[in-house]
Amino acid sequence: MGLKKLLNKLGDMLDPAVEKRKKHRKKLKSILQELKIKEKALMKKLESTNDDRKRDRLQKELKIIHNQRMKGVAAMRSAGKDDNSDSNEKSE
Repeated sequence: MGLKKLLNKLGDMLDPAVEKRKKHRKKLKSILQELKIKEKALMKKLESTNDDRKRDRLQKELKIIHNQRMKGVAAMRSAGKDDNSDSNEKSE
């Protein structure tokens, strides 16, 4: 095991909040992947549907999913910035 891995493990043991943030990011990433798959599936359904009522309902659902996914992406980016700022503070 390399020195960097050992230091990361030691840091995780000494600061349990880091481990919690890592688990949160991992879970958020998997949810975002699922939302992306669902969004693509709804797009395909929307393209193949001719009924106006169904199209309207699908468009609303697609808009909701897209907005939720964008919120998740923004949260992921901000969590990444938080992680980077923490590691910069520790190294100084």
